[in-house]
Amino acid sequence: MAYITKAQLRDLTGITETEVGDSELDQIIADAQNLVDAYTGQSWSTSDSNYSKIQTVTRFLAASIIYDSLPATRETELKSQRYHEKAMGMLEAMRLLGSGPLKVA
Repeated sequence: MAYITKAQLRDLTGITETEVGDSELDQIIADAQNLVDAYTGQSWSTSDSNYSKIQTVTRFLAASIIYDSLPATRETELKSQRYHEKAMGMLEAMRLLGSGPLKVA
């Protein structure tokens, strides 16, 4: 089960289906979820106490990936960086950031 939905991600980013199609968005969500699992060293379920926070982290990482996939402009680069930093900050605050892959700025 995906941690987030396409609708949640579209609401967060304002990205339309014309800009990023549903199949690409499905892949971005899967990639973000895989990153969360790699960063934390575990898979998450709705019964986990931090699940709602993990959903937020996943939304932020997916937003970062979306902006990385768009044509590079200063705006898309800043948005990607901002969402990635928010996700990493949440994981650090939750003390869940393991030794997973880190994005180099």
